[in-house]
Amino acid sequence: MIKNITWANLISFVFHPLVLPTFAISILLFIPSYIAFSIPLVARRLIIGLVFVNTFIVPILVIVLMKKSGIIQDINLREKKERIYPTLVSAFFYLFTYYLFRQANLPSVLGNFIAGATCVVLVGFMISFYWKISFHMLSMGGFTAFLISISLFLGYEMHLLILASILTTGLLGTARLKLNSHTPAQVYTGFIIGAGIMITLFFWLQG
Repeated sequence: MIKNITWANLISFVFHPLVLPTFAISILLFIPSYIAFSIPLVARRLIIGLVFVNTFIVPILVIVLMKKSGIIQDINLREKKERIYPTLVSAFFYLFTYYLFRQANLPSVLGNFIAGATCVVLVGFMISFYWKISFHMLSMGGFTAFLISISLFLGYEMHLLILASILTTGLLGTARLKLNSHTPAQVYTGFIIGAGIMITLFFWLQG
């Protein structure tokens, strides 16, 4: 039982919702496409660093500060009411990242992913008032849909990456259930909503 919980916690940590935007942007900037060829290596690294700071480091620091100040009681945000403020802060920094991308005149696909991720976070924020949906699965749904979207949009075969993402989604969903963090409905609904929002918004913006 302990080993199972350790495994589930590890999977949940490695594929935390806040780290997936960095994974996605890294993939987009380093697959052989016009995006990678049009942006110098140094600039690509700076972009990844910016995304990592804005969508992972800053939200984590805010969550820690909220815990210390008593705004939230659990840093893992197990209760739906404790997710509201941290989620709103995360959405703000996602929007800030989108603004910076637009100001820098980067290829639209970069900003469109961040816009899609922001919408996923905001929908999770609204649902959290009423229901404890799985943010892990919302994010994995968005991530998987993003891989499918850029594969179609860029004409680049990403079958192995997409398959790996689907398998990871299954492992992550199992981990969330193993930890009793969510019900099956919260897990499945999270993935479907995240994927639906990302793929719909991505092609709407690209169109």
